[in-house]
Amino acid sequence: MSDQPINTPAPETPPDVQLEHEQILEDYRRRQMVEHLTGPMISLLLHVLVIVACAVLLVGKEVREASAFEFNTRELEVKPLDPEILEELDTLQDEMVDDMVPTVEKPVVQAESVSVEATKDFAEAVAASEMDFDVNAMLDVKVTRSPIKLPGMWSNRTGDNREKARREFAGRGGDATERAVLKALRWLKEHQSPDGSWSPVHKDAMTGLGLLAFLAHGETPDPASSPEFAMTVQKACQWLANYMLARNAPEGGGRGYSHGMATYALCEAYGMTKLPFLKPAMENGLSIIINGQQPGGGYDYNFAKGERWDLSVSAWQFQAMKAGYVAGANVPGLEEAIEKAVKFVRDTTYANGRFGYSSPGSGSWGMCGAGALTLQLMGEGKSVEAQAGVRSLAEGYTPVWDDEATYASSSHPSYAWYYVTQAMFHGGKSVFSEWNKVFAPMLVRNQKPDGHWECPGAKNDIGPMDPYYATTLNCLSLQVYYRYLPTYKTPTAVASSDGDVFDLDGAIDKGL
Repeated sequence: MSDQPINTPAPETPPDVQLEHEQILEDYRRRQMVEHLTGPMISLLLHVLVIVACAVLLVGKEVREASAFEFNTRELEVKPLDPEILEELDTLQDEMVDDMVPTVEKPVVQAESVSVEATKDFAEAVAASEMDFDVNAMLDVKVTRSPIKLPGMWSNRTGDNREKARREFAGRGGDATERAVLKALRWLKEHQSPDGSWSPVHKDAMTGLGLLAFLAHGETPDPASSPEFAMTVQKACQWLANYMLARNAPEGGGRGYSHGMATYALCEAYGMTKLPFLKPAMENGLSIIINGQQPGGGYDYNFAKGERWDLSVSAWQFQAMKAGYVAGANVPGLEEAIEKAVKFVRDTTYANGRFGYSSPGSGSWGMCGAGALTLQLMGEGKSVEAQAGVRSLAEGYTPVWDDEATYASSSHPSYAWYYVTQAMFHGGKSVFSEWNKVFAPMLVRNQKPDGHWECPGAKNDIGPMDPYYATTLNCLSLQVYYRYLPTYKTPTAVASSDGDVFDLDGAIDKGL
């Protein structure tokens, strides 16, 4: 025999074994099909039943009881697959799924850069702005319980109302002033102390003014409506509330100014938000103000009850009273105190239209603005005294940024501008446009790049609070367009006057 190996052909797979494999694969596919179709079939059946039931309810007809569906199930005898075959099938299934999932690249969206051109001609922008108001809404001092809808006095501070008021009163120049306002608010946010206050000294006054600036822009502690400044406002509110609840008299260092500023801010904060923790603090501050009022209606340093009075100290208490009344403060004697305040301010006016600082007619331009503004906010904007004050300002005062000959070392022109700007705004459209076309661009030009302002004039009496003081007051002055609704169209029924009332807006147009 030959030594070479014999090549024996591989045995063929018996037909019965091959048939068995095919049956196993067929059984596997059938089982997979049953598993995949059972759920959809049941869901389809349920949907059909629901549709039929709804049709019966809607049409109102009786439907025969549906015949029961009878399913006869027969358990299939499935022989176990070979482990290698199962593994191969699973691999094929995974590959099919991977092939079916599309790959989508995330699109890249280019952000469009928008630049806003600064307006140089404020005069043209302001002169073109004219607006008529619903008088009833303008003088709405009714108490509101809603934390969303602001009373008429504050309704221009948010959203579309703010934009509309800014366009109407500042014209195209409003873009520049609003940029300055936002820069100032961001500077204040960055320089707020961790406890919520501002300034190393006179914290109560500076925190009050700081909070007023944010409130004037419609900012609240609600992140939904104030995403950028909500925490700043919340911390300031909490600090002021804690501070005021611990007081039973004005703090001596502030001479009464600080107490009025802090209470004013608490009143506006509660009026705009209705946050419960603010109400006791607001009412405590107002109670101290009412108890400190002199019999004649005014106030002196530290709320002394002697013969001397001080319009500068008084004006902050009067602003707080008005804001507290609008906010719905429940303080005994508040309305009587407001009536006494009106009489007091009218009595400080001299024949030349100037309001007194500590004696009739002896005050500065700032006090002239403070007196006129107080009467305007109290509904006496058409009184002879208020209109004479505005006329005196329009005829005799022009703002200048850095006049060292005029600004003494102890004066702060931003304080005067705060009052004069508001008095002119409430005095009439024409008189305000003449003021604003000079004043607004002056402030915008002199703002520091980081957003704050410094005290103009003499620099030898600047204290550590000055950046906060100048920044908050100037910011409030540039928010005049929407901070309050104008009151120069006050109805006769509200603006009581025992003198000869004239239309100052028309008089200024003819006289200048």
